[in-house]
Amino acid sequence: MARVKKRYFVLGIFALLIVAILFFLSTITKDYLVKNSEKLIGRKLTIGEMHFNYAKVAVQVKDLVLFEANQTDSFASFKEFYINLNPWTLPSSEYSVSEIRLVNPRIQVIQEGEQFNFDSLIPKEDSLAVEDTTKNETLKFTIKNIQLVNGKVVYNDLQKKNQVEMKNLNLNLPLISWNNEQSNLGVDFMMGEKGKVNIQATVDNVNKKYQIDLTNQNIQIQPITGYMTDYFDVKSLNGLLTSNLKIVGDMNEIINISVTGQASVAGLSIIDGHSEEIISSPQITASLKDINLKTFHFGFGKIEANEPKILIDRAKDMTNLERFLLPYFRNDSISSAAPKTTTTAESTPVTYSIDTVRVNNGLVAISDKTLNRPFTYELNDLSMTMTGLSESADQIPVIFSTKLNNRGELSGKTVWSMVDMMKLEMDVKVKRLDLMSFSPYTEYYVASPIKQGWFNYELGLKISPTLLKNTNKVKVEELEFGKRTKDTTAMKVPVRLGLYLMKDANDLIAFDIPVEGNPSEPKFKLGKIIWKTFANLMVKTALSPFKALGGLAGTNPESLDKLPFTFGQDSLDKAQRDELAHLAVILKKKPDLVLTLTQTTDPEKEKSEIAIQLTKSEYLAELPSDTTTTKIKVGEIKNDDANLLAFIRKTVPAVDSLGIEKACEKIVDAGRIESRFQAILTERNRLVNDFLTVNHGIPVESIQVSTADLKNLPQELKISQFKIEVSIK
Repeated sequence: MARVKKRYFVLGIFALLIVAILFFLSTITKDYLVKNSEKLIGRKLTIGEMHFNYAKVAVQVKDLVLFEANQTDSFASFKEFYINLNPWTLPSSEYSVSEIRLVNPRIQVIQEGEQFNFDSLIPKEDSLAVEDTTKNETLKFTIKNIQLVNGKVVYNDLQKKNQVEMKNLNLNLPLISWNNEQSNLGVDFMMGEKGKVNIQATVDNVNKKYQIDLTNQNIQIQPITGYMTDYFDVKSLNGLLTSNLKIVGDMNEIINISVTGQASVAGLSIIDGHSEEIISSPQITASLKDINLKTFHFGFGKIEANEPKILIDRAKDMTNLERFLLPYFRNDSISSAAPKTTTTAESTPVTYSIDTVRVNNGLVAISDKTLNRPFTYELNDLSMTMTGLSESADQIPVIFSTKLNNRGELSGKTVWSMVDMMKLEMDVKVKRLDLMSFSPYTEYYVASPIKQGWFNYELGLKISPTLLKNTNKVKVEELEFGKRTKDTTAMKVPVRLGLYLMKDANDLIAFDIPVEGNPSEPKFKLGKIIWKTFANLMVKTALSPFKALGGLAGTNPESLDKLPFTFGQDSLDKAQRDELAHLAVILKKKPDLVLTLTQTTDPEKEKSEIAIQLTKSEYLAELPSDTTTTKIKVGEIKNDDANLLAFIRKTVPAVDSLGIEKACEKIVDAGRIESRFQAILTERNRLVNDFLTVNHGIPVESIQVSTADLKNLPQELKISQFKIEVSIK
């Protein structure tokens, strides 16, 4: 009996010892893990509580913190981890878990270059590992009720100075099993202050397919800014992303993934490296029609931008758009210069399609700071629709329209091809473009502002690889320049005069510039041809102004550029008065013109004629004063008149050998000839000026009459005439 009692006593003590060990096992385990954490995992670890529930075969861990390598900052932590095992399936070689719950997990991932703050936790590869030659057997498992509650993940890229935070992370997975036909997964969390993400996944274990329904709302896209700086000169990329996507994949073929759905970005704002908002839009939406990573096909339905704004700022070196894209082109040039590697694998060509691209109520703000004063302009109320874009589309229509600084309209349609980039059709119309807005340019290039003017233009263009046909119909209404400015950058080409002279009687400038050619020729450049043709037209008009002005006066334009005189003439004849009258008509119709009449002559021949006229006057003075002789005028006496020659011989006997000119110069005093010569020059100037200003009411400031520098006059200009030129006030 004593032995029996002793046996039960020993068993009781043993049982009590086992109970004590089991009771304190959680504390012992916790203390062991905390004290030896650095040896076990290389990091400091703290645990608030650890409990073993032997009845449920469950483990609960509370307030665990795993520190960074510096033993101060937290790397990962959670409020509670609970796992409830089901040991009753072990005899059938199946691992079963009734519940896994993780509450308030926190993890901070830090990246610096290629290094992560968790690298030290990853065991190094064992070079002595022995290949497992055991027969693979199907792993049997069942995990029920997997929950993650209120998690938080913080990712910090030190090199890119970028931090992404996912909070309120919740996961609900009711069942995952080795033999269940379908598994369902639900995950939701927040990103940023307002962003919400929800993931619902269905896994078809029988057919090895899966479907993920991904929805998110108001995800701030700013965190990706740092990764865009390698390609764009961007300081900040802002906007809220909302999407509803369906992702279908194949577990047997990882890359066989297709994506469909809708996506939009609200409040898009792109700030460039100079802190200027270069692109913005309240709303951009896109329909993902068929994106397949296996076939490399990217299919979109409609892409629509509402009220987009683009800033184009031109500086001395480049535009802001060129500067924004500079990193991309720099990287592209580097990659193209790098040695190319060859591959034998057959590459899959990329295909794409976009059903519709639409822009609604857009705005393009243009600023040019390269002029003497800033130029600002807006293309507002911009709309554009493009349909049928794909890599194989032969006809892609684009319809567009916009207001030009709220004063004019531009509209048109183009049809272009992705198969042949040299195939293009375009029809464009510009209506009532206000030219006054372009005064900063005219001041810079022609030293005059535009007071008013309306530009109308029709462009027709058809291009094939070997033939181009282009029509350009231009009409400018009521063009009027202001007073000349002091801009020193003006071109020497008389643009202002040419345009003014091109006006017709209705104050219109209208002309056509048709262009035909072969665009495959290396030197063929359409824009250069059009500009050269237009410039030549203006220059020719300015250099031959009377060809344009002759029609205003109803006279031969070739007679308007000079007013001939005979030597010694000191009055206006009928032909001269008629020509001056025509010039007066032109000046009244073109009040901004200035008429410059410059008198030229051959002084020697002029003075010889004056000597003859003075000699004839002396001859008439010696004639008897009867009624017949008094009616004779100097101009009516011919140089070979016998009586005149007899009169000259009295003083110069050798008149026949010298000639009448030289003989008369010997008769008349040189001072008297010079005085008469100057008087005639002055009188001609007065006659011309008075005829225009007094007789025809032309403003004095519109007439400039003068005598040329006769001492240094070229031989070809030694003609008795007024050389007539026009300029603009």
